[in-house]
Parts: sequence; C-alpha cells; structure tokens
Amino acid sequence: MIALPTALATYFAASADSTRQPFDTCFAADAIVHDEAKIHHGLAEIKAWHIASNAPVQATRMLSIREDRGKTIVTAEVSGSFKGSPVTLDFGFTLKSGLIAELEIH
Repeated sequence: MIALPTALATYFAASADSTRQPFDTCFAADAIVHDEAKIHHGLAEIKAWHIASNAPVQATRMLSIREDRGKTIVTAEVSGSFKGSPVTLDFGFTLKSGLIAELEIH
C-alpha cells in the first residue's frame, strides 16, 4: 500500500466512490485543477469536473508516489469505459496547509 498525505488519500477514495467521501474537504477553496487542456478554478468548478471526469472511471490503481520540486506525483493506472482504457496518468499535487492547492493531470 502506498502511503499518501491525508488530502491525497481522500481525493483517491472519492474517485473510487464519490458517494462516501467528502471530496470538497481535500481541496483548498481557491484550488486549481489542470486536466485535458482545461483549467478548473475553485470548489464548485472542481467538483463539477470531478463528477463528469470520473463518470466513466471504474478503477484507479496507484503505481508509485514521488516528490519532485515541491509536488507530490502519484502515477496511477486508470481504467473504465472510455477510449484508450486503461491509461497511466501522473497526478501532480501541490499541497498548501494540508489541502490540495493545485492538481495537474498528465
């Protein structure tokens, strides 16, 4: 099992089951998410993005975690009912005061 900071553990748990985890509690109020050439600002936009982007996701398997220039990079295999599944993605998290301030997905 990969040890994650609390905010990241909450993020990935919410991705697996959005009905059980308080997704909003892992992001700072002014957080930014970069995904698929779009930028999502603030909790309302991020929550809408999360619901839409995770609808076809059936499983996320964490492969590794590392630190790189102030970011926590989680490499994960994501599979589901979307074109190209499964894919390996890097989730680059910047934390501030224990919350996700920025997330870049590549």
